[in-house]
Amino acid sequence: MLSLLKKRRLRTARCLLVDGDRHLLVVHAGGGRDRRPRWGLPGGHIDFGERPDTAVRRELFEELELEVGDLEEVGDWSFRGGWHRVYTAPLPAPIARFDRVELLDIGWHRLEDVAAFAQRGMLHAGYEIDVVRRLRDSGAAAGGRRATG
Repeated sequence: MLSLLKKRRLRTARCLLVDGDRHLLVVHAGGGRDRRPRWGLPGGHIDFGERPDTAVRRELFEELELEVGDLEEVGDWSFRGGWHRVYTAPLPAPIARFDRVELLDIGWHRLEDVAAFAQRGMLHAGYEIDVVRRLRDSGAAAGGRRATG
C-alpha cells in the first residue's frame, strides 16, 4: 500500500486555460532533456504540504500574473516517473504580461494546433493533447464550470 501512495505523489499542478475553443499553452524556459523548447501547460512544482489547487493558483500568478476563479480538476497524468494534476479554468482576464524569465512564449491554440504539435513532438509532456481532447469530449471547453477551489 505504501508503494502505491508513493507512486501517486503529485509532483506538479498545471492548468489549461480556456477561451472559447482556444487553449493556452506556454513554453517554459529550460526546455526538455534535449533543450528544445516545447509547448506545455502553465503551472509547476507543488511545494511540500501545499495543496495542488493552491499550487496551480500560485504558479499561474507567478508565470502569468493571473488570478483564476473556479478550477475544475481534469485528472492526473503520469510523466517521467511522477504524477501531474491538471485543472482547467476559463480565462478570467486578458493576459497583459508574463514572466519572461520563466516562460519563453505563450500562445492560444485550437485542438488542431495542439494535435499538430503532438505529431511533431513539440509538446512538453505529451499528455497536453489528451487534456484538450478530454475537455472537448466532456463539454467543459465549451464553457461549463465546476468549482473545486
